[in-house]
Amino acid sequence: MSSLTVYHQSSPEYPNKLLTHVEDIASTLAAVGVQFSQVPVQQPVTAGIASDELLAVSRVQVDQLLSQHGYACAEVLSLCDERGEGSELVRSLRAEQSCQAAHLHYYLAGRGLLALHIGEYVYSLLCERGDLVLIPAGTAHWFDGGEHPRFAVLRLFASPHVPVFTPLAGDFAAAFAGLDDC
Repeated sequence: MSSLTVYHQSSPEYPNKLLTHVEDIASTLAAVGVQFSQVPVQQPVTAGIASDELLAVSRVQVDQLLSQHGYACAEVLSLCDERGEGSELVRSLRAEQSCQAAHLHYYLAGRGLLALHIGEYVYSLLCERGDLVLIPAGTAHWFDGGEHPRFAVLRLFASPHVPVFTPLAGDFAAAFAGLDDC
């Protein structure tokens, strides 16, 4: 079940609120310019399969999302690491970063914790299969797949190429609860 935990940046150990109803999550995020909805995944998808294979299996729905949201490019982040060996991908996503382009995250399989740092607050969104999140341009964020990552996330972009994600200075994200702490 998807959930949203909101923290003030000065007190990462004490959440201000915890929301589990889709309507509450969507309205809280909408107040800070983030769109959240749930869209059923049309094809069975398994975390960890190759990105090109996953795009091929989901091509109809990917094309629908690209058209519906006016995007031109899609990429898949897919990992299934039951041994906990970790990966460079997981480490890079766990660091706070921003992108100068708005982009959409669509969760095809598994789960992960998407944290958005907006103003003085961190919105920590536990995302699962079917969750659709539109992240505004310039929003600081990070993603935690957990110690044993299992996820497949489709990211959509308006530009014909995947834009550059800029790491932000410091280790701000480390102060907040990760997926395994939820």
